[in-house]
Amino acid sequence: MTFEKFNFILLAGGKSTRFGNNSNKSLITFRNSHLIENTLRDLEKWGFSHITLVYNKKDKIFFDKFKNKALLVLGGKERSDSVKNALSEKSNNKKYTIIHDLARPIIHKNTILKIIKYLNKEYECVVPYSKVNDTVIQNQKTINRNNLKLIKTPQGFITKELKKVHKKNYDGVLTDDSELFRIEGKKYKIKYFEEKKYNFKLTYKEDKEKLKYYEFKDVKFGIGYDIHRLEKNKKKNLIKLGGVSFESYYRIISHSDGDVILHSITDSILGAISDRDIGVYFPNNKSNKNKNSSKFLLYALNKIKLKKLFIGNIDIMVISENPKINIYYNAIIRNLCKLLQIKQNQITIKATTNEKSGLIGDEKFIAVWSSILLKKI
Repeated sequence: MTFEKFNFILLAGGKSTRFGNNSNKSLITFRNSHLIENTLRDLEKWGFSHITLVYNKKDKIFFDKFKNKALLVLGGKERSDSVKNALSEKSNNKKYTIIHDLARPIIHKNTILKIIKYLNKEYECVVPYSKVNDTVIQNQKTINRNNLKLIKTPQGFITKELKKVHKKNYDGVLTDDSELFRIEGKKYKIKYFEEKKYNFKLTYKEDKEKLKYYEFKDVKFGIGYDIHRLEKNKKKNLIKLGGVSFESYYRIISHSDGDVILHSITDSILGAISDRDIGVYFPNNKSNKNKNSSKFLLYALNKIKLKKLFIGNIDIMVISENPKINIYYNAIIRNLCKLLQIKQNQITIKATTNEKSGLIGDEKFIAVWSSILLKKI
């Protein structure tokens, strides 16, 4: 779906005085990027091509990097001034306009679709709201909460009517644009609809805690397993585990370099995206003979990059009587973090024996299980 008839105005020019530290809320890190980047990514994905980003002068250097994604407009003293600045741009001449506060970091596509539906039914102003659940008192009197609405953004408008009400130079402090239509009384058709999903606003620093519940938008989970035969030698030779080479009296028998850890991780990634296993892409043929297993892993990582997924965390279990990996643990962790482009708090490696039972217990095999969590960017 595309929205050729829509201006989309994002307001990020506020002073954030209640948030503290003179910081712009849209620059908070969320889902591995800033709030503004998340919102722009969603709008682009949904098909909005004409986006105006209103920014605060002190943040100009940061917002300049979005020139290719949005029309940048300098904000005004008050919210209404910022909206006027955006509407005064000649390119904001589409039939409809949607305005959203970036202080509300969670936009639901269903909310956008409802706004569009009601604008097409000839409402000049469309406003989402949520119900008031708590008891409300004013001057020691309880107010009937059934008559109250918590007004939210995004809000939708007929552009020419929105420009008209903003030209009237209302002197009060406006907290949202629908207020201008309410001031006009019955002149305009206003549609309020209840938004079921919690579209909260970042007002105080404590509100950042709410973002934790939305960190995992789309989560995918995968399990990988690999096992290789071991051969004990009288002399030490080089083996490779987790991309780290070290000397051992044991040789891993494999068509490739035998890195059972990287094989297991690769299969866990492929499993998380519902793909085929490592053997399909790298069969035991001549071209893969003694191949560096990091090539297999990079192939899988490129697949998740194309799907806009990134690694949340990974858990690895090595099962072997020998060789022991404890003294190489830190080196393996560092190398895996480098290969996977993750931090050390996103990965763990555990090692155990098979209590001398079975072929692993007889030191004839080494096995590795991996589990991985992928998150949508």
